[in-house]
Amino acid sequence: MTPDDLAGVHDSVECVSGVGLVADAPQREWKLSDFSVFNEVQKPIVVVSPGLYQKPSRWVKSRGLPLVIFQNLECQRRFGIPRSDAACCSWVNSLADDDCRTWNEWELEIMRGGKVHKSRIDIYALLKPLLQGVAKDKPDCLVRLESKPIKVQILPGEVQIAIMHIAELDASTEDLRVTAMHLRSPIHTLMFNSKGELLAANSTALKACHAHAPGGAMETITLHTLFNMGLYPGGELEANSCYEEAVNAVFNLQLTWRHMQPHCSRKDGKAKWSMIEMWPMHDPVDASPAVLVKRYNITQHKELEIQLATRQGDLLRQNEDLEQESVAMQGEKDRLQQEADKLAQQLQAVLSEKFVQRYTFDAETPIDKTLGYLQSVISGNTPPLQQALELHSILTQSDTNLRQPVALKEQLLMGRMGSDVGQSMLQMLQGETPRAQVLVRAIGTDEAPAPWSWHAPNVEAQDVMSFESFTMPLEYLVQASIVPEVERLLKTAENSWQFDIFAFAEATQGHTLSMLFFHLVKQSGVLSVMGFDNTKFCNFLRKMDAGYDPSNPYHNSIHVASVVQMTHMLLCHGGIMHNKVMDKGTLWATYWAALVHDYEHGGLNNDFLIKTAHPLAITYSDDSPLEHHHIAAATRIFLDPDCQYFNKCDPRSLSTDETRSSRICAITQVLGTDMRKHFDILSRFQAAFKVTSATSLETAKPRDCIGRSLNWDEVKAEDKTLVHQMVLKCADIGHLAADHRTHRQWSFKLEEEFFRQGDKERELGLPISPLMDRNQTGGMTKSQMGFFSIVGIPLFQALVGLFNEAQPMLDGVLANYKHWEATSKASPPPQ
Repeated sequence: MTPDDLAGVHDSVECVSGVGLVADAPQREWKLSDFSVFNEVQKPIVVVSPGLYQKPSRWVKSRGLPLVIFQNLECQRRFGIPRSDAACCSWVNSLADDDCRTWNEWELEIMRGGKVHKSRIDIYALLKPLLQGVAKDKPDCLVRLESKPIKVQILPGEVQIAIMHIAELDASTEDLRVTAMHLRSPIHTLMFNSKGELLAANSTALKACHAHAPGGAMETITLHTLFNMGLYPGGELEANSCYEEAVNAVFNLQLTWRHMQPHCSRKDGKAKWSMIEMWPMHDPVDASPAVLVKRYNITQHKELEIQLATRQGDLLRQNEDLEQESVAMQGEKDRLQQEADKLAQQLQAVLSEKFVQRYTFDAETPIDKTLGYLQSVISGNTPPLQQALELHSILTQSDTNLRQPVALKEQLLMGRMGSDVGQSMLQMLQGETPRAQVLVRAIGTDEAPAPWSWHAPNVEAQDVMSFESFTMPLEYLVQASIVPEVERLLKTAENSWQFDIFAFAEATQGHTLSMLFFHLVKQSGVLSVMGFDNTKFCNFLRKMDAGYDPSNPYHNSIHVASVVQMTHMLLCHGGIMHNKVMDKGTLWATYWAALVHDYEHGGLNNDFLIKTAHPLAITYSDDSPLEHHHIAAATRIFLDPDCQYFNKCDPRSLSTDETRSSRICAITQVLGTDMRKHFDILSRFQAAFKVTSATSLETAKPRDCIGRSLNWDEVKAEDKTLVHQMVLKCADIGHLAADHRTHRQWSFKLEEEFFRQGDKERELGLPISPLMDRNQTGGMTKSQMGFFSIVGIPLFQALVGLFNEAQPMLDGVLANYKHWEATSKASPPPQ
């Protein structure tokens, strides 16, 4: 059989394996042995079953029928042997749905035609799923392909419809390139290689290039000449730059590139615009890099673009005119607002003469003001320029403390509190003392004070009575007749925000602190999980009791017992334990810090120790000498073998790391009670937890609890430390929340302790600190309104903003503030 026999093969098909029906089926049925004649043909021939390019899940196969029924030797030499069924499935599955649809339509067209179907097609794309010799990364190879449906007898009595493909690989170079251009996209008219040399072009494109060339017809057309045809403002230099940019994009980056090219019309000399579009591809002849190019006129589009730009310019100018009018209107509005503000100030001045004004204090630090400004900008607002200038002035001053209220000294000394009250507040919060002058005087005389005028008595371990787990009757510690009262008071202390500490002290003289501390730690559940040696623990507590000077009017064991009880309330009823803010080691550290925070206090403040060059001030380099001493002295007691209550044999005991963490926690809490660090801690706390403090009595109201919504396991350790410090700071001045009778009693005790320091300063010939001169009218109690406004209310409000379970504490503070406010209204304002 010869290749000419193909012309007489089958004229119609009755059934195409489920693809469709075609009339006039061919009469001849091919046997497999008949195909051997094609091995002598020098063209690739392959016979395949139809429906190949449906997804494998939809394939319809006859039993035992392979996908490739036959391939001649030339096909096998060029494209390899058939793939396995599994490999073929994998290849077809990797094709995009659109590609499968295109190939299916092409096969369907062949089957329905019933005659020889001629097409130009990428032979590699056709055979990749079928034959092993066609690699996945093969470039396009366009060939002439003749295809026809035939009948094939697979087995006697079993006939299969198939498609015979005959490939013509000897097409001309020009034919291949033109075909590739047409198949890729009919709009492309030119093809260049990577050197810019012309490979193929249609006649219309060639005529257009010659017609638009600046010097007439060109001998040769290159990619570079297309760019040289432009009339660029930068001349040849700009044309070369555009050319190099396009070549890099197409050949190196493999990007589709578009370039708008200006040029001048040879007919009328008007400015014109052309678009050069470039698509990367491979030369179908040798698979080398090539580019398809289309150049067409976009002058009308460009003119419309220019018109739109002109219109846009007009609209912008109109917008500028409207903005100027708006600015003028805003200026008028500002002028009217200034007049209104001026009238309001005048009205306020009139009212000020008639009514007593409340003292206001700006507690915002530079950090707070900066964060507020940034938040305003982030929210889309435009803060006043004056606000930005004020911030710039504050932040560029070399003495600015970022964590202290702006102009603190000026606010305190020039406010309505009075100069002596302001100086007292300033000394407490900043410790401003003429240090050098006083230090020289104190050291240069024989009147420099001894380290302490009082020391804790030596309490021997064998003299300490144990109240281990309260198994020893209370009669051993207090009179039997008042045991019921002590038990009642202890029960009250467990959950009262306004505990009568003085009644408890009267009933438990000498044991107030140790008894209350032991009971509250035990009741909280902390003691049961620590595994202490209770005998040594009680030894330690009794030495703590003995370490507070009972002659101090304020800083004594009763004050510390009050702080311990308020700490207990904050931990157990103020949201700390409920929200699982602290682990057991931190809870114990907080109770312990409250217990020791004023240990061996001598009744004199840090400012006195520093300005008299006291040994404690020298030891701790003027840095919180009292607070450092409290921690150090209490730690020395703990290191006494009779007082080392940690039982390392008990599995409940803290590990070495937990013990270290607890100690660090207690140290930071006690050091945080130094009022010089007040604003730094408060400001960092507010920034960390996004809470604010009340600026007046009216704004200090309950809010949603933030602490309940936090995942405390994810809160940074530094931020948790701020919470620990805030708890002890609030408890340290917790008497501000006590019932008014108890609070006033504490206030006058503190005033008396200040007077005693003033007496000592007078004895040493030192300037008497503000509000510490008992010979002047009024003492520390004169500063209560200022202390509440500047320190107390903002501090308690900030903590309650995070844990609103502590709202009763804030309510007590506000109630006492109102009492002092009423008192101040009945007295003339300070001069």
